[in-house]
Amino acid sequence: MIALLADIGGTKSQLALMNEQGAFIHRRTVLNHEHPSFDALVDQFLHTQPPPQCAILAVAGPVDDGIRCRMTNLNWLIDGVALQQRLQLKFVNLLNDLQATAWSMTDPGVQSRLGMLRGSGLNFEQPVVVISPGTGLGQACIQPHQDQYVIQGTEGGHKTIAPFNRLSAELILQHWQQYDYPPSWENWFSGSGFSRLFQTMFPGAPVPDNATMGQQAISDPDSSSARCMELFTQAIYAEAGNLVLQYLAWGGVIVAGGIPPKLGKLFCQPEHIAYIERKNEYLDRLSAVPVALCQEADAPLTGAATYCKQRWHESS
Repeated sequence: MIALLADIGGTKSQLALMNEQGAFIHRRTVLNHEHPSFDALVDQFLHTQPPPQCAILAVAGPVDDGIRCRMTNLNWLIDGVALQQRLQLKFVNLLNDLQATAWSMTDPGVQSRLGMLRGSGLNFEQPVVVISPGTGLGQACIQPHQDQYVIQGTEGGHKTIAPFNRLSAELILQHWQQYDYPPSWENWFSGSGFSRLFQTMFPGAPVPDNATMGQQAISDPDSSSARCMELFTQAIYAEAGNLVLQYLAWGGVIVAGGIPPKLGKLFCQPEHIAYIERKNEYLDRLSAVPVALCQEADAPLTGAATYCKQRWHESS
């Protein structure tokens, strides 16, 4: 059996064909704007390749019934039923890209490459949460179930921000003095929110682009960019602590996504990690939660492969 795997983002997509031994036999990265639709992209990818018998697609957007997604930052509708019928596939599954990232963390090979920031190792016999700041702020929970896992996907990045220190409380109050709606975690604490966060912290100051902001934060600890990125890092860990409490995820926290590795120095600082336990209750348990950093750029595609292997195992 050959599986079609894909990680479909807002800008680019990674596609692969995987054989029954779990090896990729063909792989390609493409720019989405070069294709009028997802179907056109798939047809070009498969043009000279053996036909797949199933498909697992990781998509950047909310998934309905595991089979359909209207993408968040791209005007594409991905319809798994139509794809299954058109390519005569045995099954098609769509996963939210953060669900797919979480699935990759169940792979022992990926686990062995995680960098521990606190503690000696994650405990996958208990729930483990994944928080992934990139263009958005993805969140998921890996829950053990018998000899397998259940991945709880969420849209938790769109929850209303809760203040986690005095500065965040002052900024939220400032926001409410100007607007009549609450900011979400993703509005400020994601790649798409950096400019809004900077403008809120430093009204009237010129806003650097994201790459410049990150570089300045590392090279000049006294810069405005550094103060902005420090608050961003503290926010990610504060929300990670919220997730631990929400899912009783004493097994650990995995920080994934494209931004943390670029700000590795900030994400490794114990005083920032300690925002996990800056709560009123369960301080001892929260301070003992292990924390790991994932630097796998291909995590969603790896997760699609991991999920596909499980489906093959269940059907055998």
